[in-house]
Amino acid sequence: MIRSSVASGHTLRSLRLLLEAYAASELPEWDAFARTMHSVHLDPGDVLFSAGERHPYVYYLEEGLLKALMTNARGRTIIPFFSEEGEIFASMPALAPEGVRLVAARHLHPRAEELGAALAGVTIHTMVAIEPTLVHRFDVRIIDRLAGRHPSWSRMSNAVTTLYAISLQADAAALRNSAEQRYRDLLANHPDLIARISRRELACFLNVTDVALGRIAKRVEAGAVESD
Repeated sequence: MIRSSVASGHTLRSLRLLLEAYAASELPEWDAFARTMHSVHLDPGDVLFSAGERHPYVYYLEEGLLKALMTNARGRTIIPFFSEEGEIFASMPALAPEGVRLVAARHLHPRAEELGAALAGVTIHTMVAIEPTLVHRFDVRIIDRLAGRHPSWSRMSNAVTTLYAISLQADAAALRNSAEQRYRDLLANHPDLIARISRRELACFLNVTDVALGRIAKRVEAGAVESD
């Protein structure tokens, strides 16, 4: 069950240090902003936000693990990415500034028709807790107002958005590799993540069936080299 509470003083101090690092300077009006932040506790299986929702919030994940769920063109549920401790994440359309919506609405981008989520401001994936999870929530609309008054808030917002976009781009680039190569990369670079998720979740992340994952795992355990 999801439980929300006012962020503690210790949490607010830690988050201030983090966000001011993103801004590379102090953030004016911090106390007023801090009063709007909330801590959210989730149990395994709790949904933080769902595809199709307007969800104008940014989260810092202090403890736990979340998975993003989407439905592909074949109607199959896939996991495009996980969010782990230390990450700042959000629904990307929620992070889109007003200028993005204006460009899409006025068809000033060659792919404007495909930017419906940004235009509507709705999320395109569902975030679900895998473990007991603690996140801290910020309202994007308040950050936008502060960014209009203070360059440091604008720098912070841009840095968070850019880093998040780069992370998602890295995830998308990894999709060019085969499922077996992605599995090998996970074993080499994120063995802790494999230990924290179910076999079914791993199969959904690699976009293979449970049977195919079993074959891949056996090949890797046997020391076989992936064929071209």
